[in-house]
Amino acid sequence: MEMLSVVKREALHTGCVALYLFFSFGIFTTLKKLFLATHEIESSALVPAVIGALALAKVVVVLDMTPVATRLDARHPIWVAALYKTLFYCGVSAPVLFAERAWHAYQETGALGEAVPEAWAHTDRNVVLAKVIVVGLVFACYHLYRGIDRRLGQGVLRRMIFTRG
Repeated sequence: MEMLSVVKREALHTGCVALYLFFSFGIFTTLKKLFLATHEIESSALVPAVIGALALAKVVVVLDMTPVATRLDARHPIWVAALYKTLFYCGVSAPVLFAERAWHAYQETGALGEAVPEAWAHTDRNVVLAKVIVVGLVFACYHLYRGIDRRLGQGVLRRMIFTRG
């Protein structure tokens, strides 16, 4: 029975992280769609938000359990831990997102040796920088919230936000 409760807790945590990331990326992809609409360029706002949220939620949940993440929380003020963890998570997320892009190129080309250079060659550096900034802001808010919630007591901050005083 204990294994089932652990699975439920982790599924809830992963689902909450994915929901937060989906909401955050949804805002940014909607803004992107609105900016591009002024130039009459069509883009999809939903699919990138869902794919990005699911891919990064797995990364966040795994990294939250690493010794690096837990040590930073115990040894530093919340803002310093959030800054370091944001930089660390962005550094780990970048290859994951590139691997996703390479996977799509692999599906098109059928050869991994061609897919990686193809994905790299068609990477717009400005778009990558914009995504790093967006992901960094999303991670920073996540880590600040988690750090404050941990210091107040698990769930206290959520109750403060969602209930009347």
